[in-house]
Amino acid sequence: MMKSTRSLGWAFLTAAASYGALGAPLVAQDPVLGEVEPYVVGEALPPVEDGATLTPMSLQDAIDRALEVNLNLQSARLNPDIQEFNLASAEAVFTPTLSTTFGLNNQTQLTTSQLDGGASITNERTTFNTSLAKVMSWSGGRLAANFNNSRVETNNSFITRNPSYNSSVNFSFTQPLLAGFRLDNQRAALQTQQIQSDIVDLQLRAQAENLINDVSVAYWALRASIEQIEIQRLSLAQAQQLLAENQVREQLGRATEFEVIQAEAQVANAEQAALNAEIQWRNRELALKQLLLDGAGDPLLGATINPIDLPTLTDPQVDIDSAIETALADRTDLLQQREQLRISDVNLDVSKSNKLPTLDLTASYSLQGIGGDQFRRDDLGGAPILIAPGGYGDGLQAIIDRDAPTWNLSLNASYPIGTNAQAAALERAQLQFRQQELALRSQELGVVTQVTSAGLAVQNTFLQVQAAQRSREASEQNVAAELARFDVGVATNFELVTAQNSLTTARLSELQALINHLNAIAEFERVQRVGG
Repeated sequence: MMKSTRSLGWAFLTAAASYGALGAPLVAQDPVLGEVEPYVVGEALPPVEDGATLTPMSLQDAIDRALEVNLNLQSARLNPDIQEFNLASAEAVFTPTLSTTFGLNNQTQLTTSQLDGGASITNERTTFNTSLAKVMSWSGGRLAANFNNSRVETNNSFITRNPSYNSSVNFSFTQPLLAGFRLDNQRAALQTQQIQSDIVDLQLRAQAENLINDVSVAYWALRASIEQIEIQRLSLAQAQQLLAENQVREQLGRATEFEVIQAEAQVANAEQAALNAEIQWRNRELALKQLLLDGAGDPLLGATINPIDLPTLTDPQVDIDSAIETALADRTDLLQQREQLRISDVNLDVSKSNKLPTLDLTASYSLQGIGGDQFRRDDLGGAPILIAPGGYGDGLQAIIDRDAPTWNLSLNASYPIGTNAQAAALERAQLQFRQQELALRSQELGVVTQVTSAGLAVQNTFLQVQAAQRSREASEQNVAAELARFDVGVATNFELVTAQNSLTTARLSELQALINHLNAIAEFERVQRVGG
């Protein structure tokens, strides 16, 4: 891993001048011919339009703002809450369910026999039933309790209780002994949603980490574009000064018209390069603002950002082996893949359970009671004689006294003959689990190569910065030599312009190499924590 200062987990270097481990700073030629003066990265300010506000901003300020207001991250923060409701839905399967039924029924039937109790029989029925059911989360069993009540009033002359009240209480429990005992679809769905909650948290963490990286890359790109504008402005000033010098020399007879035309072309090219640098600056500022705004009405949209942190260079201490170990243990994409493997394992377990024969043990116990006025008749069709008044409470008392108990115990078994869909599902689950294992191994290999490549990039970009510095120093010396030769009439106008262009290119290359090195450090730290 990198031995460097970390802010929110990123290895960025803050608030320093451009004097670093490489020695001398970037330099620029004085627009007045004859001298080369130092140019320090970080002194340039962004162009500010009329009415715009210059907003100083450090890298840490930008990161903090993005983590607070970035719209995509705000949206992603809702995902764990959404997942909580998905988990609650899966848990709801195991909560008790209370059901109630109330009904009225009036039925009249014409009779065909004097034994039917009348010429037409009318029954008025009122029912009120309540049930409570629950699926057990620990064994897959199903518990049910029912309390049923009815009141029947009739004109049937043979009925001995009128109106009659019937009540019953029933308890039943069904326990799977093979298929569905260790795991069933409902419990598998609950376990899957619990794992999915961990995955959603990892996704949010990864999105926040990637946002930090995006902000840092955009921040340094904006800083580089501001420096590029200043470098191009200096190049333009050099070209303009050379043109003025050649015009004076032409008047004195020391330069030709062709040399003046060459200088004018150099000015035109420098003006175009300066314009392109400003266009690039505007685009990079918009790219950074897009990460920092909380909407179209954010005041920052109309402001001009001035990134005040300066890049510094340190000799990188890269421990690739330790970084690989950290990445394999902590990277969010690997953790997500391992959670997906857990889901596949759950699916495999439930498929194994479902493939077993169905064998359910059912036990039930019920109590019944009846109440109401009790009548008798002395002869067929005679007048009813009340022998015992009664009501709804009689039935309840009979239940309490357990006058009419019923119990039942049964085993129910089933197994398909021929093609078994659950066996096919098990084979599919086994293949999917193997597929997830291979995907994880492939992803781990990709992480190893990505971290190794990122570590090498830190070392390589450091060497590139050193090479760019040497190139810039050589260009400075070349420009100084060409200026001296030009002053004594030995160097041509073309040779001086070429040397000045080379110096501008060397400055830009050194600046870009330094930004690339900082981004490489950030990427090396990022790939140890998140993928993408």
